[in-house]
Amino acid sequence: MSALPLAGRVAIITGATGGIGASCAEAFVAAGARVVMADVDDSGRQLAARLGTEVCRFVHADVSQELDIQRLIAKTVRAFGRLDILVNNAARLSPTLPVHETTLEDFEALVAVNLRGVFLCSKYAYPHLARSRSSILNISSMAGVHGEKDHAVYAATKGGINALTQSMAIDYGPQGIRCNALCPSSVRTPNAERVIGALPNAAELQRLIASLNALGRVAEPEEVAAVAVFLVSEAASFITGAIIPVSGGSECGYGVKY
Repeated sequence: MSALPLAGRVAIITGATGGIGASCAEAFVAAGARVVMADVDDSGRQLAARLGTEVCRFVHADVSQELDIQRLIAKTVRAFGRLDILVNNAARLSPTLPVHETTLEDFEALVAVNLRGVFLCSKYAYPHLARSRSSILNISSMAGVHGEKDHAVYAATKGGINALTQSMAIDYGPQGIRCNALCPSSVRTPNAERVIGALPNAAELQRLIASLNALGRVAEPEEVAAVAVFLVSEAASFITGAIIPVSGGSECGYGVKY
Protein backbone atom coordinates (compact mmCIF):
# COMPACT_ATOMS: atom_id res chain seq x y z
CA MET A 1 0.00 0.00 0.00
CA SER A 2 1.30 3.47 -0.92
CA ALA A 3 2.26 5.79 1.90
CA LEU A 4 0.98 8.72 -0.17
CA PRO A 5 -2.50 9.74 1.05
CA LEU A 6 -3.87 10.57 -2.42
CA ALA A 7 -2.11 7.86 -4.46
CA GLY A 8 -4.17 6.79 -7.46
CA ARG A 9 -6.66 9.65 -7.10
CA VAL A 10 -7.55 12.16 -9.81
CA ALA A 11 -8.53 15.67 -8.76
CA ILE A 12 -9.87 18.81 -10.40
CA ILE A 13 -8.95 22.07 -8.68
CA THR A 14 -10.64 25.25 -9.92
CA GLY A 15 -9.11 28.67 -9.50
CA ALA A 16 -5.79 26.87 -9.52
CA THR A 17 -3.44 29.44 -11.01
CA GLY A 18 -2.49 31.19 -7.78
CA GLY A 19 -2.93 31.33 -4.03
CA ILE A 20 -4.82 28.49 -2.36
CA GLY A 21 -5.55 26.74 -5.66
CA ALA A 22 -1.92 26.59 -6.77
CA SER A 23 -0.84 25.43 -3.32
CA CYS A 24 -3.49 22.71 -3.41
CA ALA A 25 -2.25 21.56 -6.83
CA GLU A 26 1.31 21.24 -5.52
CA ALA A 27 0.22 19.55 -2.30
CA PHE A 28 -2.09 17.09 -4.07
CA VAL A 29 0.63 16.06 -6.53
CA ALA A 30 3.08 15.65 -3.65
CA ALA A 31 0.46 13.45 -1.95
CA GLY A 32 0.27 11.17 -5.01
CA ALA A 33 -2.70 12.55 -6.93
CA ARG A 34 -2.98 13.39 -10.58
CA VAL A 35 -4.39 16.88 -10.91
CA VAL A 36 -6.20 18.98 -13.48
CA MET A 37 -5.78 22.67 -12.78
CA ALA A 38 -8.60 24.87 -14.09
CA ASP A 39 -8.59 28.65 -14.33
CA VAL A 40 -9.33 31.60 -16.61
CA ASP A 41 -5.77 32.80 -15.99
CA ASP A 42 -3.61 30.74 -18.32
CA SER A 43 -0.40 31.51 -16.43
CA GLY A 44 -1.24 28.39 -14.41
CA ARG A 45 0.10 26.38 -17.32
CA GLN A 46 3.60 27.15 -16.05
CA LEU A 47 2.97 25.43 -12.72
CA ALA A 48 1.31 22.47 -14.43
CA ALA A 49 4.34 22.07 -16.69
CA ARG A 50 6.70 22.27 -13.72
CA LEU A 51 4.76 19.60 -11.85
CA GLY A 52 4.90 17.37 -14.95
CA THR A 53 2.34 16.49 -17.60
CA GLU A 54 2.20 12.88 -16.44
CA VAL A 55 0.62 14.04 -13.16
CA CYS A 56 -0.72 17.53 -13.86
CA ARG A 57 -2.61 19.21 -16.70
CA PHE A 58 -4.03 22.70 -17.13
CA VAL A 59 -7.43 23.42 -18.68
CA HIS A 60 -8.70 26.91 -19.40
CA ALA A 61 -12.17 27.10 -17.87
CA ASP A 62 -14.57 29.75 -16.61
CA VAL A 63 -16.53 28.11 -13.78
CA SER A 64 -19.55 30.31 -14.46
CA GLN A 65 -19.96 28.85 -17.96
CA GLU A 66 -21.76 25.53 -18.29
CA LEU A 67 -20.02 24.43 -21.48
CA ASP A 68 -16.60 25.18 -19.99
CA ILE A 69 -17.36 22.91 -17.05
CA GLN A 70 -18.69 20.10 -19.22
CA ARG A 71 -15.49 20.28 -21.27
CA LEU A 72 -13.33 20.42 -18.15
CA ILE A 73 -14.87 17.23 -16.77
CA ALA A 74 -14.61 15.47 -20.13
CA LYS A 75 -10.96 16.47 -20.61
CA THR A 76 -10.08 15.28 -17.12
CA VAL A 77 -11.62 11.85 -17.60
CA ARG A 78 -10.07 11.56 -21.06
CA ALA A 79 -6.61 12.47 -19.72
CA PHE A 80 -6.59 10.38 -16.54
CA GLY A 81 -9.44 7.90 -16.92
CA ARG A 82 -11.45 8.87 -13.85
CA LEU A 83 -12.37 11.62 -11.40
CA ASP A 84 -12.18 11.18 -7.63
CA ILE A 85 -11.91 14.64 -6.09
CA LEU A 86 -13.39 18.03 -6.92
CA VAL A 87 -12.00 21.12 -5.21
CA ASN A 88 -14.22 24.14 -5.85
CA ASN A 89 -11.79 26.96 -5.16
CA ALA A 90 -12.41 29.55 -7.91
CA ALA A 91 -13.75 32.79 -6.46
CA ARG A 92 -14.09 36.52 -6.90
CA LEU A 93 -13.29 38.75 -3.93
CA SER A 94 -14.16 42.24 -5.16
CA PRO A 95 -15.94 44.56 -4.89
CA THR A 96 -15.39 45.02 -1.18
CA LEU A 97 -18.47 47.12 -0.47
CA PRO A 98 -21.65 47.19 1.60
CA VAL A 99 -24.92 46.28 -0.15
CA HIS A 100 -26.06 49.84 -0.93
CA GLU A 101 -22.80 50.58 -2.78
CA THR A 102 -22.72 47.31 -4.75
CA THR A 103 -24.04 47.41 -8.31
CA LEU A 104 -26.31 44.73 -9.69
CA GLU A 105 -23.59 43.89 -12.22
CA ASP A 106 -21.06 43.31 -9.44
CA PHE A 107 -23.56 41.26 -7.44
CA GLU A 108 -24.24 39.01 -10.41
CA ALA A 109 -20.52 38.62 -11.17
CA LEU A 110 -19.78 37.50 -7.61
CA VAL A 111 -22.67 35.06 -7.56
CA ALA A 112 -21.77 33.70 -11.01
CA VAL A 113 -18.27 32.65 -9.98
CA ASN A 114 -18.53 31.99 -6.26
CA LEU A 115 -21.86 30.17 -6.11
CA ARG A 116 -22.93 29.23 -9.62
CA GLY A 117 -19.43 27.88 -10.25
CA VAL A 118 -19.67 25.49 -7.29
CA PHE A 119 -23.12 24.38 -8.48
CA LEU A 120 -22.01 23.71 -12.07
CA CYS A 121 -18.79 21.92 -11.19
CA SER A 122 -20.52 19.72 -8.62
CA LYS A 123 -23.43 18.98 -10.95
CA TYR A 124 -21.25 17.70 -13.79
CA ALA A 125 -18.66 16.01 -11.57
CA TYR A 126 -21.37 14.07 -9.71
CA PRO A 127 -21.69 11.01 -12.02
CA HIS A 128 -17.94 10.40 -11.89
CA LEU A 129 -17.69 11.01 -8.14
CA ALA A 130 -20.57 8.60 -7.54
CA ARG A 131 -18.58 5.92 -9.35
CA SER A 132 -15.39 6.60 -7.43
CA ARG A 133 -17.18 7.27 -4.10
CA SER A 134 -14.85 10.08 -3.14
CA SER A 135 -15.29 13.74 -2.28
CA ILE A 136 -16.12 17.36 -3.02
CA LEU A 137 -14.24 20.04 -1.13
CA ASN A 138 -15.56 23.60 -1.34
CA ILE A 139 -13.17 26.39 -0.42
CA SER A 140 -15.44 28.78 1.43
CA SER A 141 -14.58 31.50 3.95
CA MET A 142 -15.14 32.48 7.55
CA ALA A 143 -16.95 35.47 6.04
CA GLY A 144 -19.69 33.00 5.12
CA VAL A 145 -19.99 31.88 8.74
CA HIS A 146 -20.35 35.23 10.50
CA GLY A 147 -20.18 37.95 7.86
CA GLU A 148 -17.49 40.53 7.24
CA LYS A 149 -17.48 44.31 7.09
CA ASP A 150 -17.71 45.71 3.54
CA HIS A 151 -17.91 42.22 2.00
CA ALA A 152 -21.68 41.76 2.02
CA VAL A 153 -22.20 39.95 -1.27
CA TYR A 154 -18.96 37.99 -1.04
CA ALA A 155 -19.99 36.80 2.43
CA ALA A 156 -23.44 35.90 1.13
CA THR A 157 -21.97 33.72 -1.61
CA LYS A 158 -19.73 31.94 0.89
CA GLY A 159 -22.66 31.41 3.25
CA GLY A 160 -24.50 29.93 0.28
CA ILE A 161 -21.58 27.60 -0.35
CA ASN A 162 -21.70 26.40 3.24
CA ALA A 163 -25.43 25.64 2.99
CA LEU A 164 -24.91 23.95 -0.38
CA THR A 165 -22.09 21.86 1.10
CA GLN A 166 -24.27 20.51 3.88
CA SER A 167 -27.19 19.83 1.54
CA MET A 168 -24.97 17.96 -0.92
CA ALA A 169 -23.50 15.97 1.98
CA ILE A 170 -27.02 14.79 2.82
CA ASP A 171 -28.03 14.13 -0.80
CA TYR A 172 -24.84 12.37 -1.84
CA GLY A 173 -23.91 10.47 1.31
CA PRO A 174 -25.76 7.34 0.08
CA GLN A 175 -23.55 7.39 -3.03
CA GLY A 176 -20.43 7.50 -0.86
CA ILE A 177 -19.57 11.08 -1.79
CA ARG A 178 -18.27 13.17 1.08
CA CYS A 179 -18.78 16.93 0.82
CA ASN A 180 -17.05 19.43 3.10
CA ALA A 181 -16.30 23.13 3.17
CA LEU A 182 -12.98 24.59 4.24
CA CYS A 183 -13.23 28.12 5.66
CA PRO A 184 -10.05 30.20 5.83
CA SER A 185 -10.06 33.64 7.37
CA SER A 186 -7.30 35.85 5.97
CA VAL A 187 -4.80 34.20 3.62
CA ARG A 188 -1.78 35.73 1.92
CA THR A 189 -2.87 35.24 -1.70
CA PRO A 190 -2.07 37.39 -4.76
CA ASN A 191 -5.79 38.09 -5.24
CA ALA A 192 -6.29 39.32 -1.67
CA GLU A 193 -3.12 41.39 -1.71
CA ARG A 194 -4.13 42.98 -5.03
CA VAL A 195 -7.57 43.97 -3.71
CA ILE A 196 -6.25 45.27 -0.39
CA GLY A 197 -3.30 47.01 -2.03
CA ALA A 198 -5.65 49.07 -4.20
CA LEU A 199 -7.35 50.58 -1.15
CA PRO A 200 -6.21 53.97 0.22
CA ASN A 201 -5.65 52.55 3.73
CA ALA A 202 -3.94 49.36 2.54
CA ALA A 203 -1.08 49.28 5.07
CA GLU A 204 -3.38 49.96 8.02
CA LEU A 205 -5.86 47.35 6.78
CA GLN A 206 -3.17 44.69 6.39
CA ARG A 207 -2.04 45.25 9.99
CA LEU A 208 -5.64 45.13 11.17
CA ILE A 209 -6.44 41.90 9.30
CA ALA A 210 -3.37 40.21 10.78
CA SER A 211 -4.55 41.17 14.28
CA LEU A 212 -8.05 39.73 13.93
CA ASN A 213 -7.21 36.20 14.97
CA ALA A 214 -5.63 34.53 17.97
CA LEU A 215 -2.38 33.77 16.13
CA GLY A 216 -1.88 37.40 15.09
CA ARG A 217 -0.98 36.76 11.45
CA VAL A 218 -2.54 35.79 8.13
CA ALA A 219 -2.36 32.21 6.88
CA GLU A 220 -0.09 31.04 4.10
CA PRO A 221 -1.79 29.18 1.20
CA GLU A 222 0.25 26.07 2.01
CA GLU A 223 -1.39 25.88 5.44
CA VAL A 224 -4.83 25.79 3.84
CA ALA A 225 -3.68 23.21 1.26
CA ALA A 226 -2.45 20.88 4.00
CA VAL A 227 -5.94 20.75 5.51
CA ALA A 228 -7.42 20.25 2.04
CA VAL A 229 -5.25 17.15 1.51
CA PHE A 230 -6.48 15.71 4.78
CA LEU A 231 -10.16 16.38 4.06
CA VAL A 232 -10.12 14.64 0.65
CA SER A 233 -8.05 11.70 1.90
CA GLU A 234 -9.17 8.47 3.51
CA ALA A 235 -7.92 9.84 6.83
CA ALA A 236 -11.13 11.93 6.82
CA SER A 237 -13.35 9.05 5.65
CA PHE A 238 -16.10 9.74 8.21
CA ILE A 239 -16.14 13.53 7.85
CA THR A 240 -18.89 14.97 5.66
CA GLY A 241 -21.09 18.05 5.82
CA ALA A 242 -18.45 19.78 7.94
CA ILE A 243 -17.66 23.49 7.80
CA ILE A 244 -14.00 23.46 8.82
CA PRO A 245 -12.31 26.69 9.97
CA VAL A 246 -8.69 27.28 9.02
CA SER A 247 -8.76 30.60 10.70
CA GLY A 248 -6.11 31.10 13.34
CA GLY A 249 -8.92 31.32 15.88
CA SER A 250 -10.54 34.33 14.21
CA GLU A 251 -14.01 33.00 15.01
CA CYS A 252 -13.25 33.69 18.67
CA GLY A 253 -13.75 37.39 17.93
CA TYR A 254 -13.63 37.93 14.17
CA GLY A 255 -14.06 41.50 12.97
CA VAL A 256 -14.55 43.09 16.37
CA LYS A 257 -11.64 45.50 15.87
CA TYR A 258 -13.01 47.01 12.67
